[in-house]
Amino acid sequence: MKHENLKQLLADAHQQLAGTEKVDDELKALLENLNQDIHHVLSSDQAHDVSVFDTLSERSLALSAKFAAEHPKLEPVLRELGSMLAKIGV
Repeated sequence: MKHENLKQLLADAHQQLAGTEKVDDELKALLENLNQDIHHVLSSDQAHDVSVFDTLSERSLALSAKFAAEHPKLEPVLRELGSMLAKIGV
């Protein structure tokens, strides 16, 4: 269930990103890398490694801070994603 919620939040983040007129290429690449890493972890043996989710959570929260000023609608999705990633390992 948690993994499905996580996938839905990723889809929400991409939808918000698609609806944003101007996105910095670097931030777009960082979000895409995070997305790929999360999907890789969910489909591998690492899906039970708490430290992997903690690292992904930190990356998501760092992205939310970068997006906060320029893309306030995307920032809450990334923050929620970071919180969910942190809770998965618990």
